[in-house]
Amino acid sequence: METQDRIQQELAIERFGWITKEEPLSCITDTNLQLNICILEAVSPFFGYYADEPRTGKPLYLYWVLDKHYSFEHLERTFEFIRRNCNHHLECAAGQVTIVNETYPVVRMLNLGLYNQITTVQQMFEKMDIHLKKSTRKIQNQMGLIKLNKFLHLEKADKGLYLDQDNEHRGFFEIPRDVNWMDFKNITTQVKYDTSLIFFDAARAAFREKGKIVELVRIYRENLTQEKLMAIRERYLRLITA
Repeated sequence: METQDRIQQELAIERFGWITKEEPLSCITDTNLQLNICILEAVSPFFGYYADEPRTGKPLYLYWVLDKHYSFEHLERTFEFIRRNCNHHLECAAGQVTIVNETYPVVRMLNLGLYNQITTVQQMFEKMDIHLKKSTRKIQNQMGLIKLNKFLHLEKADKGLYLDQDNEHRGFFEIPRDVNWMDFKNITTQVKYDTSLIFFDAARAAFREKGKIVELVRIYRENLTQEKLMAIRERYLRLITA
């Protein structure tokens, strides 16, 4: 048992990386919260998977829209302050959301848990001199292109596969080159036509290692196994290298 734990520790890596995905978003409009700021919520997280298969639950993914871009250090210290004073399990990541040719700097927040904590977190942002964008137009169920900068906690597996240590339903695999988003969407559609494993959500990802960018695809699928991840990877590689 100790040997197995040691091997897993050796295979575990933490890398700063990027995720690009697309999901429908809506403004939170709960009148009880009396919000005067813009917070977007993922209408259907992992849209490519749950749009095709019935869901039993909905994780709470919130995108706090900022009034401007802030430095990485400033945001990371703010995240640490909020986690320490609100929820130690809170996951935060900085990024941007593009909706109908408008791009907004955002903080993506996961595991807040309760809507009534929003006011408390808003006050914490303000205390750390992070200002949120005032609510202007209402966004309802509109597709947003989401780009996040975040730390990836991965476990290396065989043949360029990585298992996500934060979520057992997520996995990654390496691809040989960068693929722009529109091409990636088209390739993903073709992959789903060509395989029995059609139920999954895909995103583009990457991280830096030893001075180079490692290009990845992130797959979300419940009960994801290395065998299923490898089958999806083979379809992508066939199309990307064609």
